[in-house]
Amino acid sequence: MTYKEWSLLIKKELNRIAVDYVDPSGQVYSEPFCFYTLDEALSYGKMCIDRSIRSKVSGNKGIVAVQNSAIG
Repeated sequence: MTYKEWSLLIKKELNRIAVDYVDPSGQVYSEPFCFYTLDEALSYGKMCIDRSIRSKVSGNKGIVAVQNSAIG
């Protein structure tokens, strides 16, 4: 399944469901949690993707601010 150009990888582990996700550049992220339902696993994976995207965006803004202040 894809979400915001990222891939969600669902796999069965024992009697539960695990979710990993892959960013558009191919970097794989694993989470240590398992869930009872597919919906729970997908919701958590989407939340992790959103968090990663926000983290990268806020990190880029910080770099731009430092570059701009160093230039000016």
